[in-house]
Amino acid sequence: MKQKKILLLGGSEAQLISITKAKELGYYTVLCDYLPDNPGQYIADSFHLVSTTDKDAVLAIAEKENIEGIVAYSSDPAAPTAAYVANVMGLHGMDYNVVRHFCEKHLFREFLIKNNFNVPKSIEVKVPYDVELIDYSHLQFPIIVKPTDSSGSKGITVLENPSNLASALKYAQEYSRNQTLIIEEFIVRDHPHVIEAEIFAINGKVVSWGIINSIRDLRSNPLLPSAYSYPIDIADERKVIVKSEVSRLVATTGKTSGAFNIEMIIDKHNRLFFLDAGPRNGGNMLPEFISMISGKDIVEATLRVAMGDVSEIDVELDGESRGYWGLGVLHSDKAGRFNGIAYSQLAKQSLIRENIQKELGQDVNPFERCNDLIGLNFCRFNSKDDMDKVMCNMYQSMRVKLM
Repeated sequence: MKQKKILLLGGSEAQLISITKAKELGYYTVLCDYLPDNPGQYIADSFHLVSTTDKDAVLAIAEKENIEGIVAYSSDPAAPTAAYVANVMGLHGMDYNVVRHFCEKHLFREFLIKNNFNVPKSIEVKVPYDVELIDYSHLQFPIIVKPTDSSGSKGITVLENPSNLASALKYAQEYSRNQTLIIEEFIVRDHPHVIEAEIFAINGKVVSWGIINSIRDLRSNPLLPSAYSYPIDIADERKVIVKSEVSRLVATTGKTSGAFNIEMIIDKHNRLFFLDAGPRNGGNMLPEFISMISGKDIVEATLRVAMGDVSEIDVELDGESRGYWGLGVLHSDKAGRFNGIAYSQLAKQSLIRENIQKELGQDVNPFERCNDLIGLNFCRFNSKDDMDKVMCNMYQSMRVKLM
């Protein structure tokens, strides 16, 4: 029997699970990555050194390899490529134009407006621009300046006044491939943490509700998740709003099957605003985190759906049951060399999986971008109080030691 081929876009440490799981399922694994030292190449059956954002180059490889499915596992920049290849080759996948509207922030705002979702006031800035000619008079400060096509909070600045607008735009431009930037009003959330939904849909209906607290660290970077916890810490009436609006967002994509990663906040008027939404699995090993909570295999489901197999997929999670869980993003607010992790007693007792991505003595960067992390730790707790003590106080509970 001929072995089915699947193309995987990205072979980083966090993406290895997609390759190993595909091999467990009996698929022949084809990998594309632009980094010559990516670890995935050593376990994939076939490797091509090519950028995962180069749609036509990836398509040529896909056609040559005669693949039957394609996955951009935990990769926002590669999601449009996966959709493009799937559409051209007639494989299972979301419509390319829909994916583009999700992955490019200015198009996403247009998409939200068209479908009657709440959207902050914003303006689009095309490069080249003259900062003196940008009219932001209708925006209220604070504002947020960002590239429209980056992920992991790269190139993002929050401004309390216009004095640093020029430098914020320049910083955003450094991380923009399409050279389109956005300035928008910064919505203040009326709850402790950003709400993140690591969900899975079958035929347009959400069946796995991985709704989690995306905890931010004001000491290092308030724009990046420093930890996650489950279940979500919001009022019941707001849980209803979250499920209703997320379901409606997923429904706009049609009878879609697959993973979505969505960030959102609710303001004091109970208005929900989507910050970002990706038609793919989230980063920071979130699919594995939700799989631990639910006892179901989100990674396997992602791969099977990409291969056109939606039969008997069971990934159900109601978003409320299954206990108390945490995922710690190990990081430092200072530069130095890695010297291990100092755990509190409660964190040590609750730790069920440790994923350290640095060797002793390796350089550590301040937590400015998502790839500045040192590792990821999975925890299970006996109570909400224990969960909050550990996950909301990472500097005390899982302190990164530097030489």
